[in-house]
Amino acid sequence: MELLTNIGAGILGGLILNIMPCVLPVLAFKVQGWVHQAEASQRDRRKDAMAFLAGTLVTFGLFAGMVIALRTSGQHLGWGMQMQNSGFVAFLVALLFVFGLNAVGVFQLHFSMGGGGQHKEGLWTSFSHGVLITVVSTPCSAPILGGATAAALAQDAAWYDTLFLFWSIGFGLSLPVLAVGFVPAASKLIPRPGNWMNTFKYLVGFTLFGASIWLFETLQKQLTPESANDFLWFMLCLTIVVWLKEKISYMDVSRGRHTLNQLGLLGLSIVSGIFFVTLEPYVEPVQAPPPVITASSSGELGPVPDKVPWVPFNGELRAAAMKRNQPVFVDFTADWCASCKVFEKTHIEVASIREKLHKTGILPAKADLTRDNKELWGLLNEMGRSGIPVYVIYLPDGSYDLLPEGPPLSLAERLDAAAARYPRSQFKDG
Repeated sequence: MELLTNIGAGILGGLILNIMPCVLPVLAFKVQGWVHQAEASQRDRRKDAMAFLAGTLVTFGLFAGMVIALRTSGQHLGWGMQMQNSGFVAFLVALLFVFGLNAVGVFQLHFSMGGGGQHKEGLWTSFSHGVLITVVSTPCSAPILGGATAAALAQDAAWYDTLFLFWSIGFGLSLPVLAVGFVPAASKLIPRPGNWMNTFKYLVGFTLFGASIWLFETLQKQLTPESANDFLWFMLCLTIVVWLKEKISYMDVSRGRHTLNQLGLLGLSIVSGIFFVTLEPYVEPVQAPPPVITASSSGELGPVPDKVPWVPFNGELRAAAMKRNQPVFVDFTADWCASCKVFEKTHIEVASIREKLHKTGILPAKADLTRDNKELWGLLNEMGRSGIPVYVIYLPDGSYDLLPEGPPLSLAERLDAAAARYPRSQFKDG
């Protein structure tokens, strides 16, 4: 019964992922494909939807396989933790950028669902859309996904439980496409092709470029500056390759000349790929731990700061604050987590919370998971969480107040409750 409940949560969570910031740019790209298919038969729409579903299920199946393998080796697991791998993030940046180039017309992917070879190409494109949307959805964690992902990633979960739970998320993620494919009334909502598509495709392309730039910001913090710069050169070479391939496809040349052109493109791809395979991860320099920033138990408070005065969270900081009898509010976040950034802007970096943290003296700390950090993933697993964002208030008696998944709607009340138990006047100086 519990498995069925989690599968239901996975389907609902996958459906909600469609409106999360990570997925929206790529979903707009799929909408462009739907418009191209406006004249397709209902039978072809169903095949397109099934190809898209196959892409999501195959990709989530691969994710499940990796989770099972990592769990067998005893590693801590978390939803979206592959975003801590610089190679994976680099691949995602390049993929979104290439799809953006396609949207603005640098080269063409065909969406045709007609007969013959085009039909096969159209289904392959739909499959690739399913793969792409699955890959870019992983940095986002829909609030309802918590129970399903926690069960899928649990150390004692059976392999088939993990597989079914991941597939349930993929099925939920595919539901809008399945609706268009199998519900005639839904397919009628697709607008007909027209001049408006020229504007729409550029908007889609610019949105994909924006998503690529956003992820590149994360990549910059995972690589050395030299490697990040090399990756930009790789992106330039990649752009030249797809542009030349498009030009060659329209050239009226002999088969031998065409083969030479293709070999030249392959060589250029290999040379440019050298930039990609030599990415050097950034390594934190070994430094003395910074002094713990604590609130005074007496004296004037001063003005409320314009921003929350975050400090890096670690075990030493927590122990020092607990010794002072000072609660700690911790935001488990990462630069690759779009939901984390949105919730921070809308519910934490606001005047009311800044004022409450200032007056209560509760220490705000960030647990940054942009790069791999096994200690922080271990703390999340101990609290029964497998994805971020996570918000928790550690209390000096060794307990903690874990906020519900999703935006921290009750943060103000929970800070008041912590301050009532451990008022600023009872903090121990030193």
